[in-house]
Amino acid sequence: MKLNYPAGLTDPNYWKSLINIGLTKVLILKVLFVGPNHGYGILKELESITGGCCVPTFGTIYPILKDLTKYGYAEVKEDVQLKGAQKKRVYTLTPLGIEAYKVALEAWRSTIPYIYKAIESDDLVFLEDMRMRLSKKQRVTS
Repeated sequence: MKLNYPAGLTDPNYWKSLINIGLTKVLILKVLFVGPNHGYGILKELESITGGCCVPTFGTIYPILKDLTKYGYAEVKEDVQLKGAQKKRVYTLTPLGIEAYKVALEAWRSTIPYIYKAIESDDLVFLEDMRMRLSKKQRVTS
């Protein structure tokens, strides 16, 4: 019996979108941990640090930024722009946001090796594969 999933389990974009959903919040925290940024700047930084593989849409990052602000993990200030330009909303992590980033980072670091092990069994093939993929991305972006 064949099950029909709306996005299709054989579509790589389906799986990438699931991974992207799980990573977006921690990656936004990472960008803001480095320093204050605005929505478009966060999006461009996410594109840069992930080599384009995990780039959310504006429709994804703005609700996260709104929640981070609402619950005290980030502060937002309007940045004055040149005449006629829209004001940029610049987000900065609060001390609570910095703590949340550190906790999230540790959670991901402690989980990732087990995810790889579960996917790759006991083989360490994924390490060489990761090196190869990262070196290709670096050559493309250089």
